[in-house]
Amino acid sequence: MHERLTRSLFIVAITLLFLTLPLSFISEKSCRIAFYFCSYLSIVGIFINYRKTKSAITSTKIVLPFFALSVMYAVWSVIAAHYAVADVDNGLLFTPAKRWFLATLISMFILWGIREEFISQPLLCKLAWISFAAAFIFSSAGGIWQHINGIERITLGINRATMTAYAYSAMALTMMIMLNRINRVSLRHISILFAYLLSVYIIFLTETRSAMFIHITLGLLLIIKTLCQSKSLKLVPISAIIISFCVVGILGKNIIASRFDTTKQEILKFNEGDDHTSLGSRFTMWKSGMVAIAENPLGETQITRNTIIKEWLVASHNPNSFALDYIDVHLHNEFIQYASLFGIAGVIVLLFFFGKLLFDNGLRGFLGNPISVVTLSALLYGMTDVLFISVEYVVVFSTLILLVRASRYSPADQSPS
Repeated sequence: MHERLTRSLFIVAITLLFLTLPLSFISEKSCRIAFYFCSYLSIVGIFINYRKTKSAITSTKIVLPFFALSVMYAVWSVIAAHYAVADVDNGLLFTPAKRWFLATLISMFILWGIREEFISQPLLCKLAWISFAAAFIFSSAGGIWQHINGIERITLGINRATMTAYAYSAMALTMMIMLNRINRVSLRHISILFAYLLSVYIIFLTETRSAMFIHITLGLLLIIKTLCQSKSLKLVPISAIIISFCVVGILGKNIIASRFDTTKQEILKFNEGDDHTSLGSRFTMWKSGMVAIAENPLGETQITRNTIIKEWLVASHNPNSFALDYIDVHLHNEFIQYASLFGIAGVIVLLFFFGKLLFDNGLRGFLGNPISVVTLSALLYGMTDVLFISVEYVVVFSTLILLVRASRYSPADQSPS
């Protein structure tokens, strides 16, 4: 009876997990419901099997990084809430902390259930493939549909174009690596190249500058790795890559030209003392963030940090800085944001998070390792934005990593302990 109940909980939970990824790019509400119900079932499963499931905390590699972020957010938010100022945005992070904690519990239960063979590995791989394919097809089709209907910067289940770009990029890069497992070489190359071209076009439609550069670069590295692995560095494949770039350039010519001109103008304005632009405000936030870090290297509340920033801007003869419109959100750099709020401990936790998921995630390799590549994309995007406090991105990122880890749960993929 006990095993039957556990197995039933697992089957429903993993089904909801498979649905969560495609729903992330279709409907945020539906995705949230699927994610939460998956977590509730996982909690019940862990509770009735707590002696067995606790081993998953250290053995599954991805659980501890998720848990570390959730604890840091929660502890800081409790302290910040004690010093909270009424009618002011105190920047509390209880919701992201909850999402990361639930992702931790889901990962524990799902990976433990797979180890207990509640689902066969061939079926698991097929269902994971379907989930990835559905997410890629539906999100890409949705982006094209939005563009056809006159939406200037597309959003896919996430209400911000930038976060849409980061989430879609992570999913598309994962899809490209998964396609590398196709046995037939010619079909593998065509599939990866098609996924690359389509994903680059969708990224262009978000008009997110960092994603346009980083996604193109990472995707190209994956294609080159595929060709080297297949020993196909010949005239035809290389010509295909060159033609692909020409196609991408033609399709995104206007967007690329527009964003390039905007970037030049914004840098020029900032050098002239005007930071009332997207890039200009970022430069100011990074500089002011470093000032706040130097003032309180062990961390501080958002109210205290923002007060330091405002005083520094006044002293720098820039009291009307455009950065003031954003400091209540974040400082547009993952490391500066963490150091300015959580102090040195926050940077250590973030380094542990990236280090663990980049180099010790339980799968072999780096460029051929979807977890490493997805984490690398998050690290690079985090240089100009803050991703891990976005509740939508938390769901996409954690679900991607868990599905990859689950679908490749075999001794051959294990890193040596």
